[in-house]
Amino acid sequence: MYSTGINKVERISDDLYMITETESIHSYLLIGEDKALLIDAGWGYEDIHPLIEDITDREVMLVLTHGDPDHGLGAVHFKDFYIHPLDYGKLLNNDNYEERKGMLKHRFEKLPELVGFIDEEAYCHSRFSKETNVHFLFDHQIIDLGNKHVECILTPGHSYGHLMFLEKETGRLFSGDQLVDHHNIWHFLSHDEQAPFQTTLNSLKSLKERETEITKIYPAHAKTPIEKKCLDELIECFEYELEANYRNDLPFHCYRGDGYRHFYRSVDLIYSDERLEEYLGHPISRD
Repeated sequence: MYSTGINKVERISDDLYMITETESIHSYLLIGEDKALLIDAGWGYEDIHPLIEDITDREVMLVLTHGDPDHGLGAVHFKDFYIHPLDYGKLLNNDNYEERKGMLKHRFEKLPELVGFIDEEAYCHSRFSKETNVHFLFDHQIIDLGNKHVECILTPGHSYGHLMFLEKETGRLFSGDQLVDHHNIWHFLSHDEQAPFQTTLNSLKSLKERETEITKIYPAHAKTPIEKKCLDELIECFEYELEANYRNDLPFHCYRGDGYRHFYRSVDLIYSDERLEEYLGHPISRD
């Protein structure tokens, strides 16, 4: 098992490996008796097939938690991938030169040691081809890996087609971007990309009802695994804490727009006043 200058491979258990791209995005390789499941594919700065083949010789099925570029653009290196239909358009909208160029510039600024490991022009000009086969996943669909059964759980919020994946035999939950610990969750983009806060809260409450089925939670960013209390704290944030304390939040600026940043225990929420006003049902003031 080996790593590269772009992707670090870590063994979690005999049947679970984590591939972390540029110290930022976790992809998980879950190995069943018949085939392996790759959950997310990162930005795709390099083809990770050699890393996977060094771990297993099983057929690999790539599934995406959602269509954000840091989770889905790496699917360009695969012949087939699976995604919820509500996020397929989002993924294709991110499949462009400007998105790749902008984030690559940001990544080089954070990790200048990556310069030389990534073929910048080849990467920025890469696109999904007509030969790429997309397949759709739906809520409660079961993926059979042979001795492992993984349930797709639709959790709209961060995106409309956001999926989590629950391994039924062990209770390991792969939570994508919807549930993380001390890593910013974006909820400030336009309505055609991200669902209202109430939709997010409904998803979290539905997940809470299944808490007894969950043993460990593996998010797509930052610390992993995380404790189930992170789910409780995110629910608390949306239910009452954000409304009580948003006036203390500081402005947040990034290449995708402007918003505010709210901290509460394990929660790091990026949101817009427009989204908050919609949720609360009245104008807000920061005076």
